[in-house]
Amino acid sequence: MTVAEAVGSARTGWLRSRLADATVVTVLSVVMALTLAATTLSGGLGTILWLCVFAAAAGLAYPVQRNLINAAIPPTPYRATLLSVESIIDRGVCALVALAVGAYLAADRLDALLVHAAAGTCLLLLVVGVVLGRLRRDGVRRAAGQP
Repeated sequence: MTVAEAVGSARTGWLRSRLADATVVTVLSVVMALTLAATTLSGGLGTILWLCVFAAAAGLAYPVQRNLINAAIPPTPYRATLLSVESIIDRGVCALVALAVGAYLAADRLDALLVHAAAGTCLLLLVVGVVLGRLRRDGVRRAAGQP
């Protein structure tokens, strides 16, 4: 998995030359979600393969995601504070996920966790995409002076 992630992180330019950064992160997030769900249907060798695909996608996504965050937060006196807030939110989400993992493990349902996490990720990305599309459309309308 480490090799797959390293190969992925060394090849971010390949995707970035073809897709917008936000699209790259979205597509790779869906790929990662689906690969984790696919591990529940695979045997040992299949699981290793899917985890390597997951690692490669993570390697591709992380540098692009970092660039998006750095570009979204302008260099102001509050930049460090905003980056800290982003990090705190990230850790908070991880803590909530840890609670869910514990509950699923206690019920001996790790397979269900992976499938539910994949479905939730895809649904959340769809909702975010729709909301961002509407915000962009409304912003273009306002800039053009339309109601």
